[in-house]
Amino acid sequence: MSDHEAARRQGDSGADASGSAPEREERPRPQYGEYAPEGWTWKPAEGEHTSDPAPQMHTPRSSAATRRADAAAHAPEPAPAPPTPDRPLAAARPAHPLDRMITIALLVLGALGAWNTAVSLQQMPQQIQQAYTMIGVGDFTPPAWLPTVATIGVIVQLALYAAVLGLSLLQLRAGRLAFWIPLVGGTVSVILTFVLLAVVMFSDPAYQAFLQSATSATPTPTP
Repeated sequence: MSDHEAARRQGDSGADASGSAPEREERPRPQYGEYAPEGWTWKPAEGEHTSDPAPQMHTPRSSAATRRADAAAHAPEPAPAPPTPDRPLAAARPAHPLDRMITIALLVLGALGAWNTAVSLQQMPQQIQQAYTMIGVGDFTPPAWLPTVATIGVIVQLALYAAVLGLSLLQLRAGRLAFWIPLVGGTVSVILTFVLLAVVMFSDPAYQAFLQSATSATPTPTP
């Protein structure tokens, strides 16, 4: 092989080698700074914290828990309980019907008695004079304080009946025996009336003289 042919082959092989080598594409020049070299990664410095990680997704509940939650959410609200009465129904009912009838009858009689007693106290001088005439005592002289005492007696009688009425109604509503309350009230009213009459009569001089004459006229038994 001649020197000319050897040089031509070497030139062809160099041309082929240079032609097969890929040309490197150049990236556009960045506007600020330079590109990082290939294979370089950024790491934060020691003591420097990065931003908080993305929030974690909640684990979905199981299907059974989901069904229970949906059922509780769509369940109808319970109806409100009816208001309880202040007093039980059994206690509000009359436990003794006969006692109820007797108590009402006694209260009606007590009302009439209280009214008659109040009128009698206002007419006390006339009534005492009638009694004096029947037994032969003489003339009744009303004291100056009699109208005041009579008015106080009327107020006491009406207040006593109001108390008896209120207590009887409370006993009836509670289902307890109440007939004894009008009886006790009537007894107290009669006692107060007799005490007032006795005070007025024993303070009258005519009645005192009558008692003395009746005592002296009684013969003393001889031994």
